[in-house]
Amino acid sequence: MELFSNSGHLTDEALRALVRGQELSELDRLETAEHLAYCDRCLQRYTELLTDIPLLAPTSSCQRTLWQRIRQRTLRIFTSRYATAAAAIVLALTMLWSDVPRMIQTQLPLPEEIPSITEQWSVSLDNISSRFHTVFDRIDELTRLE
Repeated sequence: MELFSNSGHLTDEALRALVRGQELSELDRLETAEHLAYCDRCLQRYTELLTDIPLLAPTSSCQRTLWQRIRQRTLRIFTSRYATAAAAIVLALTMLWSDVPRMIQTQLPLPEEIPSITEQWSVSLDNISSRFHTVFDRIDELTRLE
């Protein structure tokens, strides 16, 4: 009995012999088992021969809900991973663009200048935090739409 066709797949005769439980040599059994382990086409043909009824297909696909969950999780990971880096960059840029480096380089602030500096910092930080809230509110709206 020929086990393999010219194309390298199991013959119908070999598959029927497996289904009927006919005696095969040890080498033939090993070769067919190895081939069925990696060849999906022959495995499908073998499974169809094993069953008298057709294989069932799912009534509904879960692809749409899976992609939606994947997108939401990706967005969460992105925001949590990069939020810290974004905050550090914003803080560095704020210091770079503010008068603090110039004041540190030239002289330390006089005691009467400290309240105005802290007020400037407070206003700057309020602006930054309101921008962050706006960005995260927009991200939240986008995730709810999906």
